[in-house]
Amino acid sequence: MIATTQEITSTINISWLLLSGFLVVLMQAGFTCLESGMVRAKNSINVAIKNLVDFCISNVLFVLVGFGIMFGASVNGLFGSSYFFFSGDFTPFLGAFFFFQAMFCGTATTIVSGAVAERMRFSGYCITAVVISAIIYPVAGHWAWAGAESGAYVGWLGAKGFIDFAGSTVVHSVAGWMALAAIIVLGPRIGRFGPEGRPIEGHSLPIATLGVFLLWFGWFGFNGGSTFALNGSVPKIIINTALAGATGGLAALALTWRLMGKPVVDRIINGVIAGLVAITASANLMTPPLALLVGAVGGVVCVLGMKLLERLEIDDAIGAVPAHLFAGVWGTLAVALLAPEGSWGTGLTRSQQLGAQLEGIVAIGAYSFLVGYALLRLVNIWLPLRVTPDDERIGLNISEHGASTATLDLIMQMDRQARLRDFSKPVEVEPETEASRISKFYNAVLEGFNLETGRSRMAMRKLSQLANYDSLTGLANRRLFFEAVRRALARVKRSGGAGTVLYFDLDGFKNVNDTMGHECGDLLLKEVARRIANLVREEDILARIGGDEFCLLVEGAEGEMEPQVIAEKVLHALAEPVELGGGRATVGISIGIIQFDSDHAETDASLVRKADLAMYAAKLAGKGVYRFYEGQDESAPAPDV
Repeated sequence: MIATTQEITSTINISWLLLSGFLVVLMQAGFTCLESGMVRAKNSINVAIKNLVDFCISNVLFVLVGFGIMFGASVNGLFGSSYFFFSGDFTPFLGAFFFFQAMFCGTATTIVSGAVAERMRFSGYCITAVVISAIIYPVAGHWAWAGAESGAYVGWLGAKGFIDFAGSTVVHSVAGWMALAAIIVLGPRIGRFGPEGRPIEGHSLPIATLGVFLLWFGWFGFNGGSTFALNGSVPKIIINTALAGATGGLAALALTWRLMGKPVVDRIINGVIAGLVAITASANLMTPPLALLVGAVGGVVCVLGMKLLERLEIDDAIGAVPAHLFAGVWGTLAVALLAPEGSWGTGLTRSQQLGAQLEGIVAIGAYSFLVGYALLRLVNIWLPLRVTPDDERIGLNISEHGASTATLDLIMQMDRQARLRDFSKPVEVEPETEASRISKFYNAVLEGFNLETGRSRMAMRKLSQLANYDSLTGLANRRLFFEAVRRALARVKRSGGAGTVLYFDLDGFKNVNDTMGHECGDLLLKEVARRIANLVREEDILARIGGDEFCLLVEGAEGEMEPQVIAEKVLHALAEPVELGGGRATVGISIGIIQFDSDHAETDASLVRKADLAMYAAKLAGKGVYRFYEGQDESAPAPDV
């Protein structure tokens, strides 16, 4: 049986519509690359899986309710009432049309994921995907596109002459309004704004750039398939799409270079997307020169929109709102502002067409934003949409999915070392991964750092030893002893208790030093220090104050550590002769004692001075004895030792 011309034409048109739908599916891969590349590595897996899951959600909901609401029998031009659950008489063309429109729904849904990246719970995002694909997008689509498959628009905006050829407003601005509502509810990412705020760069801009190319390629099906037929207008539509994307990128490049002094990558990427979004409403109407202008203005609008959001401290992680909402508004207005007079086919004058375009922009924008914002606010009360600050710092790959990468593992280990200030151990990364070379260099830096740190600590210990300890005996020096007394007085004053200072001075040391030599004198001082140190506790402070004078600080002296008990032990220990290199020497020791508690106001200097006076009293009493401080005359001359 020979097919008729009408059947061949129908088959070609259905094939074109299906092929265009396939190209639109490729845009999902483009969004995945774009968004995951423009966020930090610790969130890239989360963004990628959101793109996959929202596509699943949108497809299921579109077949259940979305297609019926959008293209079913119209109820007063507000929503459809048939085709639910894929019911009805689906001809081959209607089936292809359904598939094509389902891919559009997926595109509108996934645009939101990039804007809310790096701080939204996965469960909250799934709810957001349900809201836009089942409630917002189908209703807005019905208003503008209901009846498009037959060429007789029955939605209230379409019936008024509102034109949006392939969805600058219906797809892109709807998604942009929803994204704006979501990021306002969520708030900015940690560290994005504020006194120490900074731009947050994506981890792989080459991957993001690849995403733009995939989107651009898919856009040829997005716009070209919106004719629903492979007719003579398709080449012009595809040419206009290519040109607008190009001038959008170039305009963004030029403006960014002018404003920021350099070609900033994310601005150029979003400029291309903005140019494609802008031409989407009128790709079938514009001439190629006009398409160049539409795309260029779209790129400018996007760059300025990104600066506006930054000034308002509204954190759009990838620039989805300027690229899709702002450029979508411009593209929808451009239908009336730039398209050749009368090319609209609505019978409206240019000013009337502009009014219809404005009405559509405002109506769809108000519905999309207000309903989206209200629903997200309600959901946020029941289920917080934002992850915790700790989860945000860790990254959503781990906190939301338990997933990680070698690079992220390395970053986490480095971050942990920085927070704990512990660089003693090298980082461990699986070999033969993209992070292994980085870890080798980092570990080499750590090794050098730890070597230099060890040397610095050793030098500091030596300096501390020199500053606080006597080089001959190893005991605390005068400086450290007075500091210990100050701390002891403060503790006694604060918490009660008591303490004792004992002042020791050798009897006959000068004679040993003069007759046996300074080396023997030094050996004697070391032995005296050793013998006294063996009699006291570890927590007591024994110091060499200078020459042959020593001091001992004892806190909480009771029992064996009562001052008179200590003094008797010291006198007994030093009664034994000391073997020196030049012979034997016997020296005695005189001891002054003062006790202190919270009832007596003392300073470290006055306390040691009084112990010194008590020691002089012991000298005057015949040496080799101890005396307590009993108000001795501080002006009394020092005895001859």
